[in-house]
Amino acid sequence: MKFKIIQQKALTTECWSVQIWGLSYCDTCEFKDTNQCGGKRIRETGRNRIGCNIGTKGLGTAFNNINVN
Repeated sequence: MKFKIIQQKALTTECWSVQIWGLSYCDTCEFKDTNQCGGKRIRETGRNRIGCNIGTKGLGTAFNNINVN
């Protein structure tokens, strides 16, 4: 299982997938380059509306293979 911990105050109404997983998420997104794309500005600037750097890894800290039992 893969998950991230992100402070809610760092998220905007723009594309959450891009904010969480990073700019590489756009490579496989069905909404990229359509009117429904919510991450166009993030792709252009690398930052969300409040100025948080998104980059290739997105916001927050990623965790892999965590036992959630």
